[in-house]
Amino acid sequence: MFQFDTSNLLPRTITILVTLCGVAALSWQARQLYLQMSQLPASASAAPVRMPSLSPQMLQRLFGSAPVASAADLQGAQLQGCIVAADPLQSQALIHIEGQGAVNVYTGEEFLPGVVLQQVAHDHVLFSRNGGSGRLDFPSAPSGTGELAAGVAE
Repeated sequence: MFQFDTSNLLPRTITILVTLCGVAALSWQARQLYLQMSQLPASASAAPVRMPSLSPQMLQRLFGSAPVASAADLQGAQLQGCIVAADPLQSQALIHIEGQGAVNVYTGEEFLPGVVLQQVAHDHVLFSRNGGSGRLDFPSAPSGTGELAAGVAE
């Protein structure tokens, strides 16, 4: 006849139950991960990064062969404000252009035909035009303003 050994039954049963519980737990976690992944958007679109183009004028200025243009070349343009950001590409200037009004210009943008804003500082901006570079400063204060400030300080 057939004899059944019950001395090893309990350890084998416990081993099988623990294994089945582990498989069930892993299956549940895999299902939860799948459900979370299916709720994510297909692709996260990042904001495009504006990279300045390397024009021949910029390269000439970098290596010192570009002639310097004067602010007089920008007839009718007047610097009204500067915002200097930690990221130079986010710096901007407010420039009043005769016939157009005030224009907000970011670094690397063209604000007059052939004139590109290159750098923004707290008191001036640098621009490139026709292979040369130039500087546009804030307009000088009227002479009466200096006297008024000196009179108030006394």
